[in-house]
Amino acid sequence: MLRPGLFRSGGHVGLTWTLRPWPRAAGGWSASATTWLEAGEQMTALAADVRHFLAGEPR
Repeated sequence: MLRPGLFRSGGHVGLTWTLRPWPRAAGGWSASATTWLEAGEQMTALAADVRHFLAGEPR
C-alpha cells in the first residue's frame, strides 16, 4: 500500500509505504517506511524499479 506523498521545499517528495497482513488476518500489525526522493529523475527511476519488481522481472 502506498499513501499519498508529502512535498517539501527544494523539490523533495516523501512516499510512505505501509505493509499490512490480509484484512482478515489476526494480529493487526503494520510496518511503514518513508522514502524521500528528489522530484524528477529519482521518481522516474523508482517507478521503473517498482514496475519491474511487481512484474517479477529480473533487473
